[in-house]
Amino acid sequence: YGYDPLGLGKDTAQVAKYREAEIIHARWAMLAAAGIIIPEGLEANGADIHGGVWFETGAEMLNGGTLDYFAVPFGIVSNPLPLILVIAIEVGLIGAVETYRRTGTGPAGYSPGIGKFDPSIFNGLDSVNPGGPFDPLGLADDPEVFAELKVKEIKNGRLAMISVLGFAAQAGVTGEGPYANWAKHVSDPFGYNLLTVLGAEDRLPTL
Repeated sequence: YGYDPLGLGKDTAQVAKYREAEIIHARWAMLAAAGIIIPEGLEANGADIHGGVWFETGAEMLNGGTLDYFAVPFGIVSNPLPLILVIAIEVGLIGAVETYRRTGTGPAGYSPGIGKFDPSIFNGLDSVNPGGPFDPLGLADDPEVFAELKVKEIKNGRLAMISVLGFAAQAGVTGEGPYANWAKHVSDPFGYNLLTVLGAEDRLPTL
């Protein structure tokens, strides 16, 4: 739209890289936003979850040097794992996925709506919007609908990136998660809002 005060769009090839990085970060942010709000909301409404507040999860889940890694909404499945093992598993899985995405390859597998497939299905797929086995509902079959969905995705992704930044700022100022802040605000909109929080003497931390 012509708004580029830093001149980041002068190099067309670099813009393509920026767009790819933006959409990947946007997708992670959308997952993060849901992962921050949903567990806290479930815990606040009686679900048997410990460490539902996102910035307390790591410390709460670590117990005796192990991590109770697998949590389900209404119960905890006991599977304590050493933290170093969890890190190794996550680095391995995320590394493999990112390598497959970057190189445009993948293993054989199964996808609903497509069935079994072999590695050749990934040949020639777009690294950002691959479709194929990643689109079992066929949402990208109609080019016009696909173009509209891509716009919606990046808009929601940008909002999610700002939201996660806001969650971090909220946590630093109030010492609480976004669900707790929201619940207090809706119960008393005029008594608990940005102005009252920033004006309170006992808020955390003092800026």
